[in-house]
Amino acid sequence: MPRLALFDLDDTLISSKGAFIAWTEQLVAAHGAAGDVRWFADNEHIFWTGAPDDAFRGLVEHFKLDADPAELLADYRLRMVDLLKPFDGVLDGLEALRDAGWRIGIVTNGFGEFQNAKIDAVGLRAFVDVVCISDVEGSWKPESKIFQLASERAGAPLEGGWMVGDSLTSDIAGGNGVGLHTAWVRHGRRLGTTDPQPEQIIEGTAEAFQLILSRP
Repeated sequence: MPRLALFDLDDTLISSKGAFIAWTEQLVAAHGAAGDVRWFADNEHIFWTGAPDDAFRGLVEHFKLDADPAELLADYRLRMVDLLKPFDGVLDGLEALRDAGWRIGIVTNGFGEFQNAKIDAVGLRAFVDVVCISDVEGSWKPESKIFQLASERAGAPLEGGWMVGDSLTSDIAGGNGVGLHTAWVRHGRRLGTTDPQPEQIIEGTAEAFQLILSRP
């Protein structure tokens, strides 16, 4: 029976925040605006209402830009192809897992067109067996349905599988809830006592591959 390794997309396999920061810094400079770009990138969720252009409406509001949020979203989607990068070791790690017989899936929250564009921009689709995007599947992490769909489509059981991600509330809580081993990509953050508790804590995604491969 093949084994299952699931990965979050944004800031787990690819540096989405890095790409967004780079694009926003250029945008703010072009408009002659002032403000802490990194703070905004860390807190864009406060503008979230469920629409694809929420972060971009937040940008206009926060930096007081004379710009159309929809046009900013369209510009970012075009330019992110050149700004997005997989984290170091990700492509080699995915290939090593596949060579060892693992079935690999991306399970990501987000909107289908946007998330698919990111996956294709960095060539990740060739390295995975299944992609489940919340907007497409009608289920958002940490709901169990999206993990079960990934398992069924990959042809590998949840039991004994892994979920690797940077979100405690989506990836770790969701993975724990369906019985997956979980690894939290901490990116320098601290784990609170009331947070969902991962089985393993890693500094970067590259560590996950050796961790998974070393387990019987």
